[in-house]
Amino acid sequence: MYKAYKKIIAVLLVILFMTPFLQTASADDSGLCFTATNDNLLDLGSMASYSGGIVYVPAKVFSTFGVYYNYFDSKSTAMLYNTSKQIYFELTSGNSYDSYNNTYSVSATYKNGQIYVPVAWVCQYFGLYYSYIGGNGYGDIVRIKNGAEVLTDSEFLDAANSLMRSRYNEYYGMVTPVSPTPSQPVPSDEIKGKSVSLSFIGLPTDKMLDSLDNYSAKVCFFVTADEVLKSPDIIRQICGSGHSIGVYCVSSPENECEKTADLIFEAAQTRPVLMTSPAAIAKNAKAYADSNGYAYFYPAIRIPETVKYSSGVTSELEDISGYASVAIPITADTSNYIPYVLQYADANRITLLPLRETLV
Repeated sequence: MYKAYKKIIAVLLVILFMTPFLQTASADDSGLCFTATNDNLLDLGSMASYSGGIVYVPAKVFSTFGVYYNYFDSKSTAMLYNTSKQIYFELTSGNSYDSYNNTYSVSATYKNGQIYVPVAWVCQYFGLYYSYIGGNGYGDIVRIKNGAEVLTDSEFLDAANSLMRSRYNEYYGMVTPVSPTPSQPVPSDEIKGKSVSLSFIGLPTDKMLDSLDNYSAKVCFFVTADEVLKSPDIIRQICGSGHSIGVYCVSSPENECEKTADLIFEAAQTRPVLMTSPAAIAKNAKAYADSNGYAYFYPAIRIPETVKYSSGVTSELEDISGYASVAIPITADTSNYIPYVLQYADANRITLLPLRETLV
């Protein structure tokens, strides 16, 4: 009797907490609903989705707030967790439970190659907040917050309007030309149509990941087996933030590649398809990659480890024409100068593209 009573109360609480979304969903007729974290509008790959009048978002978006995502393929179970709480979502049964085996009347869903979770319930469980912002023709916004946001919802909508319009046009395959005023000539970079894929050799800091999130930049991190063994949580954080991960072979791909790939899979339940190495062993590494189903990445631009300031990277970006790939070694200075590199790319209309095996 007591267990039945607990379950009824749990269901009532979920319904009560979901009520705001049941009332406000689809306020904009564009058909799009963006996701935002604090003052950052996320990319098209992180858009919200409706199911039964409830708003769901990709599980990965909560990594901004230290709530990370993992998926156990053998059990068809997704997990969200931070340093103090875990919640498991069984996709086949629709059940959910925590690390103490307490069950909850809430479920996750699979859509567009991603695991989606109910934003209202997850925010409540992990002590976050959310708001639903009705749009102005280019989409609504589900805005997840932790109290560190600066802008009010109305201010955020105004600030995000231009980016929302751009992504709306991208989503529907349209191009809206921008006519500059006499005081704003068209930048030469925009005419050239520059685009860049950034990749990094080594493990990022939280500051660096935050900077990438702020600009909705998706990059690739190439790591060694030792780095995965040392910091599996960072590997999960990289994948949970929507970045890709690759194998970095220092001296011997025959001895290093599969070991690193297995460790990455063990840590984050994802198997890398990209591999790179120092230029000195590039020929041997590429031959190994070609024979073992990996895509070998040889960057068009390699940034030296001696670079301490953003100018060492932006000076390279000035000279590119069309598309280029850039590999940046992570040193003690990288986290400090990367925000300025991202700011430069944004200001000069340089499109940042995720590094994919089709681009190498």
